[in-house]
Amino acid sequence: MSRTPAVKKGAVLQAEIAKTKLREGEAALWWLGQATFCFKIGEAVVYFDPFYRAEGQKPDTLQEMPLRPDEMTGASLICCSHDHLDHTDPLTLPGAAKASPQAPILLPHLARDVARKAGIPLKRMRVMRGDDAYTADGLHVTALPSAHMGVEYDLEAGHRYLGYVLQGNDVTIYHPGDTQPYVGWRERIDRFTLDVALLPINGNDNLFYPQAVYFCANHRPRVAVPIHYGMFAGNTEDPKKFTDLMAKNVPDQQVKVLRVGERYIYRR
Repeated sequence: MSRTPAVKKGAVLQAEIAKTKLREGEAALWWLGQATFCFKIGEAVVYFDPFYRAEGQKPDTLQEMPLRPDEMTGASLICCSHDHLDHTDPLTLPGAAKASPQAPILLPHLARDVARKAGIPLKRMRVMRGDDAYTADGLHVTALPSAHMGVEYDLEAGHRYLGYVLQGNDVTIYHPGDTQPYVGWRERIDRFTLDVALLPINGNDNLFYPQAVYFCANHRPRVAVPIHYGMFAGNTEDPKKFTDLMAKNVPDQQVKVLRVGERYIYRR
């Protein structure tokens, strides 16, 4: 079975990322499939949870991924949310790191171990505990705990699962990685006025789509973007269920359903 094609890919997409110019209060987002994103915030480029498989590579994928690791160029920062394959991928991360040699890599402690075994030098990594922050290249990044299969916390090393709040150019974007609701999550999110919230909807140790709707009812991001579907058979969801329930329960919530490889420019 052929994969769903990306809207843009390869050199065409690389050129679009490089040439995109943003005014204050704007950010550009490209969905690269599953939880993988490219963000451009001001002049800073961020790759989030880089993951790539060509057609025929294992694990089998339903969606064409638009950028090979060596095409993930020009990054100011690379963020990995946790140590699972589609978030810290030992086949993708080394190539992305080489393609953007100036970019620090933010990641939690177990993801650091995956990256280290894949050949990423420790000096490239910034290990985040959760409830801590990193600032570089006009970006302020706050690491928030996530609860993928539950909250996992080690007193010495910190949280296993992380999401990140990226702030820059007068824009705030939240990508939770993989998460379910947990005690303390609401209070952490309430510290921020979210412009864009990227919300998993697949429900496999993750938010179910009604929970993503409830997130919007509680936290009122200016734009909600459903993610983490359409990549793996048996671990996907129909985003129309999310948009239909949102229209019914939170009718004034703006929602953007992205196509893989499509550019979306958020404007405040």
